[in-house]
Amino acid sequence: MPSKGGEKVPDKFTITDTVSTGDWGSVDKARIRNMLVRGLEEKAEGAREAIREVYAVIRGANLEDAPSQNWVMPHHEIRDDGRIVLNRAGLIAAATALAGARSEPNLTPQQKQQAARHLLRHYQELELEPPESLMEAVGEISSVQAVISGEIRVEDVPLAPWVDLNTLKAGDPEPMEVVVEIPAGKSRRGWNYTPEALKAITGEVMEQGLPGFLGHQKPENIDYEFPTPVTHWVGALWKDGKAYFRGVIDKAASDLKRWIKAKAIRQVSIFGVPKLQQVGGETYVVDYKPLSIDWTPLNRAGMPTSVVAIGEMDEILILNDGGGQMSWKEHVEKLKEMLASKEVTLGQIAGEMGWKPEEIAGEIDSNWLKEVTGAVETLGKVKEVLGVTGEMDIIEVAQDAKKALDESIKAAREKLIDETIKEKVAGEMAQALVKKMLQLPEGELTKEAIAGEIDKLLADEVIKNTISKFHIDKPPVINNTSDNGGTSSALRVKRQTI
Repeated sequence: MPSKGGEKVPDKFTITDTVSTGDWGSVDKARIRNMLVRGLEEKAEGAREAIREVYAVIRGANLEDAPSQNWVMPHHEIRDDGRIVLNRAGLIAAATALAGARSEPNLTPQQKQQAARHLLRHYQELELEPPESLMEAVGEISSVQAVISGEIRVEDVPLAPWVDLNTLKAGDPEPMEVVVEIPAGKSRRGWNYTPEALKAITGEVMEQGLPGFLGHQKPENIDYEFPTPVTHWVGALWKDGKAYFRGVIDKAASDLKRWIKAKAIRQVSIFGVPKLQQVGGETYVVDYKPLSIDWTPLNRAGMPTSVVAIGEMDEILILNDGGGQMSWKEHVEKLKEMLASKEVTLGQIAGEMGWKPEEIAGEIDSNWLKEVTGAVETLGKVKEVLGVTGEMDIIEVAQDAKKALDESIKAAREKLIDETIKEKVAGEMAQALVKKMLQLPEGELTKEAIAGEIDKLLADEVIKNTISKFHIDKPPVINNTSDNGGTSSALRVKRQTI
């Protein structure tokens, strides 16, 4: 179809992975815009997708609103046949413009973040080091190397209090646990990860837990997307300058189990938001808010880290350089630990082995026998009260009752949190933001405890600046006075890579 200027507009626009190294200054940006405007008017196939790919951000509510003013930061060329090609120099120019090299871009904070995420995606595709200004707007994924060794056992890493390990492994014929080790120190990109930053990650796992995916989410999708987890990080430990994270591989991730056992996959990556501090020209990561700990391909830049232990089939198998396994005495010790922690009962052991009480009376302590007999008697009484017959019936009734109780407790907890936030913070958007950023422990909460955490959150300079446009009920005032009389903060928030 001919354009207004007589140039033929393609019937179809196609986004490609081709990269141009041509001079961006020689590219006719007006021609690109006119072709896309005409394609939009004529409803050419792929025109709308092409517009959102060619430009870093669209300021208008609709694509049709004032393209000349609202389609900003182009960084692609358009071939005559409608192919959309990324221009390397155009990408760099767009990132420079976003940083305000010529003038401050007329974008809202949300639009700046959207543009930064768009441009960062291209930097990652080209394996280019993104500029710091882009990192400040969008954050960066962190990665951690992993090599199998035998420095710690799975059971040495404590489980978080919120974990129901048996339920998490239920129905898995081949359960597997892993431990990942992350040391404090300098990463390959030269950032110094302090013990405080790694302790923050261990604290998050123990308080809330973290999911693990195959690869990272796209930064622009984290607010609404929920990929299927392949690993559930259920425990953490800080010891001798290293952070250890204990994870359960999900029952559905059979391929991942095989890859880990074969040592084909041995690297994880932490995705999150660090707080950075500049001291003497060095960058220090002084705090960290993790979002997930994900499995990634090998040979990605990051901190030196190890997968130190693997557990399989509900027994711990330590893989070391010699490939050795636990002795029977170690298995007995492990079984005693499982009994003490209530992970397994004597009744379950006897049932799995096909034993009868009289057959094992001479082999076990009398207290153990009493426990087995008492468990059977208790089970009979419970069945009678609930009016059920089979073993599966009582399990289902108990599970339904627990689920109803948990939902009731959760609803009451959420109601108390919402009520407290509404009393402390004005405005729905501000309330939603504060709730999302709150870090509250699991279990029963008091109104005073929730209010105290809200006050701590609102005292943070970074958070105060973020929600300064909202109305806060009696916000705390914190003045950090610099030498020149102004206010300053030593911390800056970015998403960065470990």
